[in-house]
Amino acid sequence: MQKTEDAAHTIFEIYSRTDYSTCVEVFLEFISAFGIKNFTILETDLGCRQRDVMLAHSWDDRWRSFCLQSRHLHHDPLLAMIERDHGAFTLSERMDAPRVCADTTQILQRFSAFGWKDALCVPIHRGGLRYGVASLISARRISAEDKAQLTAAAFAFHQRLRCLAPKEGFRTPPAGLGADEIDCLRLLATGLSDVKAGEMLGLGGGAVHAHIESAKQKLAAQNRAELVSLAHSLAIIA
Repeated sequence: MQKTEDAAHTIFEIYSRTDYSTCVEVFLEFISAFGIKNFTILETDLGCRQRDVMLAHSWDDRWRSFCLQSRHLHHDPLLAMIERDHGAFTLSERMDAPRVCADTTQILQRFSAFGWKDALCVPIHRGGLRYGVASLISARRISAEDKAQLTAAAFAFHQRLRCLAPKEGFRTPPAGLGADEIDCLRLLATGLSDVKAGEMLGLGGGAVHAHIESAKQKLAAQNRAELVSLAHSLAIIA
């Protein structure tokens, strides 16, 4: 009962926070009691991984180095499992299944080198191949009870960050977009022309056009309407 009460309190605190940093602190404090220090919160399109938007992450130095050197996030076996099961799952559950898939064995072998025993993946299906995803790596096996509490808190945390990150700015450039590109995107979404947007940003219309074209390329958008739609759905702009 205590963990259930703690999870309910954490969810309340998450939704009560009005700034990004303290929201992350609340979540970190909660998951640390479960042996979890490393987490990733992102929006992803499994059909076009260049659209990945990192809303938040907490990685120790070893995991950060590994991710950057191996481009792990672009080949994360956890994400490959999502299409087979939309619900939240742990690696230990997959290992206990009658048939253990190669992805599960691969990621557990990878994790074992860092002293980790389990991971939880919480997918939030947004339609098609689009998902919000919370992944948490644990130093111990995640029980069914722990999974329920962590899933509820991770879902709330993800949804809250979708509101806070576009307003406060991203710690990691979303889909590689720069601040100027995001500013131009935000004004494009209001219906302003390149010239009018440029006047508001202190830029020429040509510069705004160039930023929009760059954003289209980075998000693999066919036109401006699709670009704005993607920016909203990926929580790049509110």
